[in-house]
Amino acid sequence: MEPFKNAFSYPNACRIATRILDVHPAFPMAAFRRGLEEELEPLELKQRMRSIALRIEAGLPESPELFPILVKTLARNEDDPDGLRGFLVWPLTDIVARRGLDHFEESMAALREMTRVFTAEFAIRPFLREHRQRTLRHMKKWAKDPDEHVRRLVSEGTRPLLPWGERLPELMADPGLAMPLLEILHRDKSDYVRLSVSNHLNDFSKSHPELVLETLAKWRDAGKPDAGFAKLARHACRTLIKQGHPQALSYHGFGSADSLEIEEFSLLTPAVEIGGHLEYRLRVRNTSPAPLRVLYDYAILHRKANGSQTPKVFKGRVRELAGGEIWEITGRHPMKPVTTRVYHSGRHAIEPRLNGRAFPALDFDFHA
Repeated sequence: MEPFKNAFSYPNACRIATRILDVHPAFPMAAFRRGLEEELEPLELKQRMRSIALRIEAGLPESPELFPILVKTLARNEDDPDGLRGFLVWPLTDIVARRGLDHFEESMAALREMTRVFTAEFAIRPFLREHRQRTLRHMKKWAKDPDEHVRRLVSEGTRPLLPWGERLPELMADPGLAMPLLEILHRDKSDYVRLSVSNHLNDFSKSHPELVLETLAKWRDAGKPDAGFAKLARHACRTLIKQGHPQALSYHGFGSADSLEIEEFSLLTPAVEIGGHLEYRLRVRNTSPAPLRVLYDYAILHRKANGSQTPKVFKGRVRELAGGEIWEITGRHPMKPVTTRVYHSGRHAIEPRLNGRAFPALDFDFHA
């Protein structure tokens, strides 16, 4: 798979600049290109984006004259029938975020157009920081926009813990600032928008779990049964479920693990090499005469450099167990290299979790 940073290759940077030149003939293309290829080479994705944005910005007129130029570059033409789309729009949103704070209405109009072909979720955040109430009022109008990309921006742009984005601690400290926006969007007809709402609620769940569960219950009870809303609620509670939060488990129909008993737990591969698989077998019995909805997850207890272990929870599966019924589970977990984890050789462990309760783990040897 090609690295994300290649979205901002030298040819793509020149493509963006060419579109600028099409609508602003005074743009200094030669100065933009000078030394750019060498400058981009060692940089990662976000650094490349910023480098391109700064070079474009240097060749544009003062605010607010630059905003119509940026928007016009998005249009299709004979030489570029697709127009600027995707990552290539990111530098333009970045320019608006820096140059637009003193030109609110022009900036909002530009970001609305840009988010329709990429996303302005990063660029809106400085406005939420510097002009919070005004921006939130504007986003409330966007929450009813006919374009799903604009409606998604309302939720995604106000997420307090947006990946890659500037954190918004004020919105995390006071969920009531953004919650009226989610109130409008939580039954949006677009899966894309509802997914953002669920991610937003998942952010909130890390500091305000009770509020998230109360909100979901209120929304559920106020509307008709809806598969889309049920999916939103599951995704919004994913962190709480992994943590075994009792109220979150109860909301989704999972009862106490008191009647669950592990009759057998064994490893088929007690030693695993990097790139291999940990294979195991599990027998779970519902000792109660009553049926029980069971959620099976598991945690890999990864060895750290200092010899301690840290858990990483993985989603398993769900099953209704009749009274006295046995559930035989076989699993296969890949121990493959990933960019987000450094593996250390030595003793690791796998820990089964049933309806949020951790059961005794089994150790295995891992060779990185």
